[in-house]
Amino acid sequence: MALLAVLSILLLLVDFTVPLEPAWRQLVYSADLLICLIFGIDFAFELRSEKDRLGYLKWHWIDLLALVPAYAFAFFETITIIGAGLRSLRFIRLARFLAVVLRMRRSKMLVAGEEPSKRSLLTYVSAASLVSVFYLIFLPDLESIPYSQYIIESILSLLILLVALILSELVYVLLISKIDDLHSRVSVGRLVKVVFILLAAAAIISFIFKELIIFVTSFGVIGLVLSYSLAPVISNFFAWVYINVRKTYMIGDSVKIGDVRGIVTDIGYLMTTLVEIGGESSFWSVTGRMLTIPNSTVLSEIVAVYGSRLSPVRVGAVTFNLAYESDLGAVREMLVRCVSEYIRPEVERMRQACESGSCAPMFKEVIEAGPRVIFTPEASWINVTVLYPYTPSKLVRSMSDLTELMLREMNRSPEVVKFPVGRSR
Repeated sequence: MALLAVLSILLLLVDFTVPLEPAWRQLVYSADLLICLIFGIDFAFELRSEKDRLGYLKWHWIDLLALVPAYAFAFFETITIIGAGLRSLRFIRLARFLAVVLRMRRSKMLVAGEEPSKRSLLTYVSAASLVSVFYLIFLPDLESIPYSQYIIESILSLLILLVALILSELVYVLLISKIDDLHSRVSVGRLVKVVFILLAAAAIISFIFKELIIFVTSFGVIGLVLSYSLAPVISNFFAWVYINVRKTYMIGDSVKIGDVRGIVTDIGYLMTTLVEIGGESSFWSVTGRMLTIPNSTVLSEIVAVYGSRLSPVRVGAVTFNLAYESDLGAVREMLVRCVSEYIRPEVERMRQACESGSCAPMFKEVIEAGPRVIFTPEASWINVTVLYPYTPSKLVRSMSDLTELMLREMNRSPEVVKFPVGRSR
């Protein structure tokens, strides 16, 4: 339906701007009639599927104007008295243009679909087609009204911007969409769109300001004002560029920026959006709150990134207090065996993540080292700390599970494991 709507716009443009022989004009009208029939069938099926048909017509009656074919408008123009008056005021031309514009309402691809990039491309193409047709059809009328130059320049500026957006979406569909990494795809797509918009802005400025001196003076004054009033916006935008160039963090990373912890869901031009987490690198402690922080915060705060393609491993730590009478060698063997069995399913995942990504060699060493037991003497007891590698998103859950498993295992051997007496430990 969207493609048919665009085709009807092109037929309208041809009919109004190109002198056609009667046979070719008849062909254009026949194609337009076929499009109207298809739109009419679509409208009838929707009306039939609605339970409240009167309510549907109440909100969609204007769609009936989109079903009027070019034959009807041509018929009105053939009426001698009425047609002459309408032609002089260009009512026929305006009514037909509005009818074709309304056909875009039947184009469900403009508001729904599984591929946002193609949907955006179609939307920009449709908008550019409408603006172009309006400009070419009503240019003689626009030139005769006051301040016509400014109106024409505004329409052409809008058309330049739409063309830039079309080109950016084309680049995304044809090239950028082939990138496998989600963050890179989103970041490069946004950067390409910004570049095309800046080129469009430069073209619009050079088009409107034809005198170089006027342009330079105006640009300098405007730039001076904007540099003070939009300083936070500018700093956030350049911080966005810094984040994407340096890849400080990516979508899906667990991060701590200053005192804020969260999972990155979006990196906008000005703000970064996070899902707040209550504990480091844990999807199990998601609070449910959405946080937005200025991108410029990255330049002034400490940024900790964990649980990403750069750090696929986190080191968990579980600590117990044992009495000096314990058999430390047997305790070490017992805890290492218990933890090794628990982390075995995740070890292979961590290895694959490290091999497929670009993690530092130290993470591979941590995976291969496996669990370690460290004894630290205190005045009244010995601190037993178990260190082990684990998947960042499940780290906190693993600490809870291992505390239960290791405590159960140690309680089975009271002759080997001695706990301090009293509740002050």
